[in-house]
Amino acid sequence: MSIMNSNHKRRTSRAAAGAADADARGKRARDHLARKRRQERQRLERERGRAESSGSRARVRGVLVPVLFAAAFALGVVAAPLLSEIFLLRQARLERVAVQGAVALTPRDIVMDASVEAGRRLDTIDPTQIGEAVAADPWIQSARALRLPSGTLVISVVERQAVARWQDSESSNTELIDQRGQRFAGATERGGPLPLVRGQIEADGSLPTPAVEILGELKRYASLTKDPSVLTLHLPDHQAAPLGPEAESDSGYVLQIGEDGPRAVLGRQFFARRLARLAALLESEESKLQEARWIDLRYADRAVLRTEPASG
Repeated sequence: MSIMNSNHKRRTSRAAAGAADADARGKRARDHLARKRRQERQRLERERGRAESSGSRARVRGVLVPVLFAAAFALGVVAAPLLSEIFLLRQARLERVAVQGAVALTPRDIVMDASVEAGRRLDTIDPTQIGEAVAADPWIQSARALRLPSGTLVISVVERQAVARWQDSESSNTELIDQRGQRFAGATERGGPLPLVRGQIEADGSLPTPAVEILGELKRYASLTKDPSVLTLHLPDHQAAPLGPEAESDSGYVLQIGEDGPRAVLGRQFFARRLARLAALLESEESKLQEARWIDLRYADRAVLRTEPASG
C-alpha cells in the first residue's frame, strides 16, 4: 500500500510540474506576442509620423517653389536689362537704325525725328526719349525704341491712318482726320487722295459721329472711291446753297461729287442705306446724273434728282 501511494505521489508531482512548465511556456509565448505587437505598433506609428512629415515638407515645397521661382524670374527680369547695359551695351556702338511700321512716313523721317548719331555708345541712348521724340510727329500715334548689343537701334512706330482732309471753310488751312475721327496737323500730301470734310467740328477737335460713319461707308463702293479727292462731305448747316421749298430747311449731311458735280442730300440718318442707293445710281444711271445738281436721298422709296435748286 505504501509503495502504491508513493508512486501516485510521484505521478501527481510530475503532472503538476508539467502543468507549471506548460503555463510558463504559454506565458512566455503570450509575452513574446505582446512584445511583437507593441513593436509593430511603434513601427507603424514611426512610419505614419515620417509620412506626415514628408507630406508637410511636400506641401511647403509646393508653396515655396513657385514663390521662389517667381521671385527669381522677377529678379532676372529686373536685373537682365541692367546687366545687359553694364556688360554689353557699353561695349557696343550705334551702327544702324531699323525702323518698323512706317508707311506714310519714310524710315529717313523717323531717323531724323530720333536725332541719334552713328558711333554713339548704346548705353548713352535713352529708349524712352527716342520714343517720345519720334511720337512728337503728328503722323505717329505711338513709338518705342529698343537697343540691341549688335549695334542696332530698333524703332517701332504705329502711324495714324488718315481717312479724310478737313477744312473749316474754303479759306481755312487743311488738316487731316484719322480713323478715330480726330484731326491732326500732319503733312497732308502723305495721306494720298482723300475726301474732304468741310464745316465746323466738335470742340475737342473730332468729327461728329455721323460724319465718321459716312466716311467709313464710302469705302465700300468703288463708284464713290475711285477718286476720293473729288468728294466733299459738307457737315450740317454748312451747305453752299439752299435746297428750295420742296426739301426740308435742314438737309443734314450733304456729299458733293466733283467740283461741279451733283450734291447728294443724306440727311441725318440711314446713311448706309442712302449711300448704297447713291452708289447704285452712279453705276447704272450716270448719264442722268451728269445734268443733276441735287440728288435727294431722304425719301424711303426713291431718289429725287433736280437740275437746279428751286427758287424761293
